[in-house]
Amino acid sequence: MNFIRKSAYIAALSAATVLSASSMAAAVELTFWHHTYPPAREFIEKKAAEFTAQHPDITIKLHDDPHGDYEVKLLAAIAAGNAPDIVNVLDYLFPQYAGRGILAEVDNAAFGVKDAAELESLYQPQALSGLTINGKVYGVPEEFNTLALFINKAHFKEIGLDAEDQANWPKSWNDLLDVSAKLTKEDGSRLGFNWVWNLDPYWYAQQYWPILQQYGCDVVDANGKATINSDACVRAFTETWQALIDKKIGGPTMATVNPVNALQDFSEGRQSMAIAGIWAPPLFSDEVKEQYVVAPLPQLDAANPKTLLNSYALAVTEGSKHKKEAFEFLNFLTSDSAGYLAATGYVTGRKGWAESETAKNTRGAAIFAEGQKHGSFVWRSETWTQEGNAIKAAIEQFAQGVPVKDALDQAAQDIDSVRQK
Repeated sequence: MNFIRKSAYIAALSAATVLSASSMAAAVELTFWHHTYPPAREFIEKKAAEFTAQHPDITIKLHDDPHGDYEVKLLAAIAAGNAPDIVNVLDYLFPQYAGRGILAEVDNAAFGVKDAAELESLYQPQALSGLTINGKVYGVPEEFNTLALFINKAHFKEIGLDAEDQANWPKSWNDLLDVSAKLTKEDGSRLGFNWVWNLDPYWYAQQYWPILQQYGCDVVDANGKATINSDACVRAFTETWQALIDKKIGGPTMATVNPVNALQDFSEGRQSMAIAGIWAPPLFSDEVKEQYVVAPLPQLDAANPKTLLNSYALAVTEGSKHKKEAFEFLNFLTSDSAGYLAATGYVTGRKGWAESETAKNTRGAAIFAEGQKHGSFVWRSETWTQEGNAIKAAIEQFAQGVPVKDALDQAAQDIDSVRQK
């Protein structure tokens, strides 16, 4: 090999080595923590593979845990300095997480927009409000939810009701309790309706929040003092939660507890009605998938409907070394609204979801879209978990026979104690 050819060979080899080293240095692995929901895991893994095909230097490693364990393990990982890049966070935790510097502000450029106003324009009204703290947006919805009533039409038919006929839908909570009593079997093989019991405080909250709003019950007042024991709150719980127990047609002892599928009794045909989101059907049994009908959430005042808004959102941690790539993946993932809805039942909150062909072919989509117009997020507090646990404890106490007022008095004391620390 002459000198010139040898020099050229060495230069080419050196360049290849530098290029290889540069490629290795640029390789990014995004760690993504999510609560356990098998349809979501399958969809995210599919979208991650598509993203990696377009960006070969970026891979996504997904980890999930059941909802009740997920937040505990996540906070432990963050405290240990091992925060994942992307996290799945319920909206009520955003004040706590943002206040502690855990979450990064959304990178607008990764979503193809210039500022927060343009980012908001991509979403339905209020979709980002539950994820905005002190004017800064810290996440985007993976699920922008409201609730509705699911009905097993085969069970309705057994008692002479056509569930497809809107005239037979329970319009009020009294209607719900009355038809539930008719659907309940004395041998215990089937419940007409039941709440979700014995899970985390947010599962309780998303059930009672729209009821509290309908009854004019505030958890805390404008000064931050607990009012969960007000007359309106006592009436709300007495006429809905406690009434089901008093009639001996529901309660914690009658519920199957499953942190992965909280609606297991309805999913498997042991319960005739359940309150849930549009995300629920992928976990229903094949038989129940054929039988369910979606009706609006019962109301205290039909002329002034009130529902829940909640968001199991996606965010990037402040400690991530790859924020830009993480937000770009979140935009890629959540912009596929139709794919999310078809695969998981999740509504990502992007504008136009209800007009998509997928939504038009999804039972109840129009009812959920209407429900989103009348919803609100649960109260905001950096100590929400402790406050939610206080109300959960009160519900479980009156389910065991403690007077509703006494149980809520204790919850109010506990909430004030937490807020005063």
